[in-house]
Amino acid sequence: MKKVFGLLTLLIILLGLAGGVMACSESSPPPSSTDENSVRAYADPATETTLQGLSESNLAKYIQYGNAEFKAAVTQETFVAMAAQVNSQLGAYESKEFLRTEEQPGYTIVHYTAKFARGEVGVRMVFDKDQLVAGQWFE
Repeated sequence: MKKVFGLLTLLIILLGLAGGVMACSESSPPPSSTDENSVRAYADPATETTLQGLSESNLAKYIQYGNAEFKAAVTQETFVAMAAQVNSQLGAYESKEFLRTEEQPGYTIVHYTAKFARGEVGVRMVFDKDQLVAGQWFE
């Protein structure tokens, strides 16, 4: 469990560099179902690809839907270390379940539960106004 928390700390520091992620600390009222459907239209495939890329240790796939800041923050070296730790602690990625969305100034946060071979973990995906991944947090 200590290794998982260490990984989470690394992810928070790494992805905190992707500008504006700190704005995610406030909460907002839930969006309407129409908004939820439009958010999921871009968030679900981006999240799926990002989690698959992490599980497969495939950096290009992991950052495919990322904005410029996210791509700049995730170096090959940090990605390899992060992917190795996630895979050793949680195993291979299997599936995700949508939980909810929330809005912050300039960002949309989408919460999922991700199932891995050895357990489940909360995943918070942060999207910018261009619908690109600005951050990923494991909870």
